Amino acid sequence: METTNETVEHATTKTKEAIQHLLDHIEELGVRATELCQQHFELVMAENKQKAWNDKSVLFVQTRVRGNSLTANWYEIGWYGSKSAKTRRMTKKLIPKQKGEHGYNMAVLRKLGKHWEMDTIESIEPKLSEIRRRVFLVNKAIVSLNHLLRIEQE
Repeated sequence: METTNETVEHATTKTKEAIQHLLDHIEELGVRATELCQQHFELVMAENKQKAWNDKSVLFVQTRVRGNSLTANWYEIGWYGSKSAKTRRMTKKLIPKQKGEHGYNMAVLRKLGKHWEMDTIESIEPKLSEIRRRVFLVNKAIVSLNHLLRIEQE
């Protein structure tokens, strides 16, 4: 027969394992999001070489995983300075997401995007939105398990 302490230790161990499993899942989602961002980046790098200045892409999508959070943000890229004087610098302006949503407004991305990259943007943004939603839900689960862990350790 297990004692109360053994039961609590077993429950604590299982809770910690569950939290680690969820953190690993966030890492996997981060890898998938990074792959999607890389698809857009590779397309833009290949196409921008062949385009005039006015037809180059000004969109950039970037993923970052920190702890149990993940961001996949779109940025509008701008340039200032002289290329010949080697003072050219890039600026990144965050494009805001819709309030209460996990995805970006496609009308905003269409307005900023070039016609030749829209198929890729329309393909990856819904996938990124789903990843953002999943991370949001996994975070809720981690918070709940952390509360349970505190109770178990009292």
